[in-house]
Parts: sequence; structure tokens; C-alpha cells
Amino acid sequence: MLIEVCAGSLEDCLTAQVAGADRIELNSALHLGGLTPSLATLKLAKDQVKLPIVCMVRPRGAGFCYSELEKAVMRLDARLLLEAGADGLVCGALTADGQLDEAFIAELIALAHGFGADFVFHRAIDVAQDIRVIAERLIALGCDRILTSGQAAKAPEGVATLGQLQKRYGAQIDICMGSGITAENVRELYEETGIGQVHASFKAWQEDSTSSGQAVDYSYGPPCAYDHVSKGKILALKEALNRGRA
Repeated sequence: MLIEVCAGSLEDCLTAQVAGADRIELNSALHLGGLTPSLATLKLAKDQVKLPIVCMVRPRGAGFCYSELEKAVMRLDARLLLEAGADGLVCGALTADGQLDEAFIAELIALAHGFGADFVFHRAIDVAQDIRVIAERLIALGCDRILTSGQAAKAPEGVATLGQLQKRYGAQIDICMGSGITAENVRELYEETGIGQVHASFKAWQEDSTSSGQAVDYSYGPPCAYDHVSKGKILALKEALNRGRA
């Protein structure tokens, strides 16, 4: 099982490496579902981490139907990330009616491949109209991987769709399952779907006492805390997989 860590900082990247993960998806603002990371974070991570690092290209939260101005930003972000050493781009774009924004995605796939990097279509596919139609179009465009929860809020709830995707398309494109995957369910999900790649945030909370004051509160999780990757949760998932093999 290939383990991809959804990282939101340089510290998260280093934690992923120490814990023995296989790949990193680098973001910012994970509490918004993940946005484009800073170039500084990527450059420092590439200097200090030996794992492949794929980078989110997403300018805002709350959906995947982008204006021409947003696409201009995404094109430049994508190029700058690739020039800084990103091993892949992670992006999804849809039309207003939930279909694949094919021309834009084809452009980004060509850009990534021009740098010898991968292109990953992320969980925008989970809010699309027809996951199978989009999977087939992505295969035709040369997309390298799809990240999905099977059009459910969490992967365990989308297990039937995940299994169908793997059976139908797994020989043509890599499927990576994500959302709600833990040490307690990862082995069962693998056995039910046959998918050999897992994506998770391994989230824990770290205190920052300046998150709130008497009248102002910048917290977005537990009081006075922010999210980070837990080494212990990565190790626990790996241990669960190893027990299954035994």
C-alpha cells in the first residue's frame, strides 16, 4: 500500500518522511480542503525531503468552477510550482453543470507532462455529475491519477464505487482513495476495493495560545489550536497494514 500524506506545512512534510510515508501532497489551508502552497514551502521541502511531492493547484475554497481570472492564476501557479521542482500537480476543474472542464484540464496535463511531472485529478470528481464519464475522459487526456472518495463524504461510505472504479479503470489510471481513512479501516478498504494507494491527512491538533483573545477568535478547530500531521497516526496505519499482511 502506497501512503500519501496530505501536508499543509514544511513541518508536515518532514513528519511524513520520518514516519515512512511514500508521497506527499503539499497544500496550504487544509481547513478549506487544501489550497495552492507557497513556493517557499515547496522549495524548502524539496531541499529537506526525499519523498515525491505533488502540489495542489487551487486558488480558493468552495468549489471547482473557475473564472478566467482564476484560471490565469492557476496556470502561473502551476508553472512556478513545476519550475520549483514539484513532482506533480493536483487539480480539478468543473463546468457550472458539474462536467469536466476538459480544455483547461488538458492544458494543465500537458504542462505537467512537459516538466516530466504527474497530473492528479483530485476530489472535484466526487461532486461531478458522472464519475465514470469523467474518469474515461481523464484517461483519454493522459491523466496519471485520480484521488477520490467514491462520491461519498468518506471513503468507507463510497467503498462500492471505489471498487467499481478500480475494477473498470485501474489498469488504465492509478486510483488513490482518500477521506476518512484510518488505521482501523484501511485494511478492510484495501481488501474490498483492491486500491493500493491511500491519501490521508493524519490530522492532530497543536496549540497556539494567540489564536483567540477576549473578543477576537481565529480558531477553526479546537480552541487555540491548528492542524498538523501526526507521526503516530501514520505509524499506526502502517502497522495496521503490516498486521494484515502477516
